[in-house]
Amino acid sequence: MSTSPATALSDLASILSRCAATAPNSVAVIKSDAAYTFGQLENAAARLSERLIPGSRVVIRLDNTAASVVAIHSAWSVGCSVVSAGVLVPDTEVTRRTTVTSAATTLVPDRGQSLDVDVQHTGSDALAPPNEALVMFTSGTTGTPKAASLTFAALRGSVAGIAGGSGLGEGGRAPRDPARGPQLLLVPIALMGGFLGALSAWWLGKPLLLAGKFSAELIVDLAARYRLGVLRLTPAMVWELVRADVDGPLPGVTSATVGTAALPEATRLAFEEKYGIPMLRNYGQTEFAGAIAFERLDDVAAGIRPDNTVGRIAPGVEVLVLDDDGEPVDNGQIGEITARARSAMSGYLDSNGQPADAGSWLRTGDLGVLSDDGFLSVVGRLRDLVVCGGFNVYPAQVESALNSLPEVADSAVVGIADDRLGEIPVAAVIMASDATSRTDELKLALREHLAAYEVPRIILKVDKLPRTDIGKIDRPAVARLFDAESK
Repeated sequence: MSTSPATALSDLASILSRCAATAPNSVAVIKSDAAYTFGQLENAAARLSERLIPGSRVVIRLDNTAASVVAIHSAWSVGCSVVSAGVLVPDTEVTRRTTVTSAATTLVPDRGQSLDVDVQHTGSDALAPPNEALVMFTSGTTGTPKAASLTFAALRGSVAGIAGGSGLGEGGRAPRDPARGPQLLLVPIALMGGFLGALSAWWLGKPLLLAGKFSAELIVDLAARYRLGVLRLTPAMVWELVRADVDGPLPGVTSATVGTAALPEATRLAFEEKYGIPMLRNYGQTEFAGAIAFERLDDVAAGIRPDNTVGRIAPGVEVLVLDDDGEPVDNGQIGEITARARSAMSGYLDSNGQPADAGSWLRTGDLGVLSDDGFLSVVGRLRDLVVCGGFNVYPAQVESALNSLPEVADSAVVGIADDRLGEIPVAAVIMASDATSRTDELKLALREHLAAYEVPRIILKVDKLPRTDIGKIDRPAVARLFDAESK
């Protein structure tokens, strides 16, 4: 087995050029019926890099395409930091991200099969902090997405952990010609799970297989054509596979992992029964560039699987569970999950666009329990964030969009459980006195302001919103309105 001597911080930044030097004719990316070699991607990245401002930040409208992969590695080749902005992000939010990061360039990769990337300079000449690889927007502890700065060392810590978990050395292995079986990517590259999935494929010496629109039939077809090994899914994908009129097993698939949102236990059991494949949960956050804990196949095979666990703590990660006073609780007691890791972010960007020191321990905002055997369970969240099919939905932003509509006097947005997506956003609204709009018309109007996954699935008209004694929205009481409505 050939291994790559990945030891320096620059190794992740230069992974495309190193793979191209080792195996230029080996397949690097597969998309639909098109295959691209490392040599082809390296040439396209080199041409694009001539139009970039070295050392600056670059906003990329990421999609699961070969051109997006080219854009990332072209930026890194000239010392630029990538600012993630997926194609589902509204233009107003892209503009905000460009301003917050002082990005010098916006890149719009082709969404078809070409490797072309449109370049739009912003006029900024600001430089990124040294060693910054990625700015990924996440919830932080407020309703507005916050910019988390991640270094190459942080990303390398995550892909090295993935390599170790796959039975390889942390340095991974070089590609070969002919290529190995590919690593399938179903999660958007614009999300941390997808971004790491794209990086880890090459780190493991495999081509990256970029799927089109997800369907159970697609997975059956790909499993028949390629030896996929591990399927990395979201709860919505698991739900669709369970409900689909397709027969298991899936040849060449050894296990499946699920993250980005909570997976109902009944859905996990149904998947495992239908396909005969173990479904492994994992738990992570953008601020940690990936997993904090994950289930191991060996534990599951041995029957060591506490109810609703997300597994053991990931290598290179330390976890404490704290009480309201910030003191560690005993194992078996609920508290806030707090962690530190070699893959943790440098900090959220401050008003000057620089990462503010986050300290060694980061509070996750999630409530959990750690067992004596080292298994972590997540039991809830301190935050109001709604995770819908792996996408973060921020109630404050949705409420702002609702309240901007002339027909709406006030609103409250919460998440409620959903078998397919884990959670869905729903809204209770007080209509303006002269309003005549139906709820479906409100949803249509919201699509001009929000991404599709942010639009509330249910809008309930109410006479007043539940509030606490001090006037704040009582979100648990709002959620109970929908419980009553469903009965």
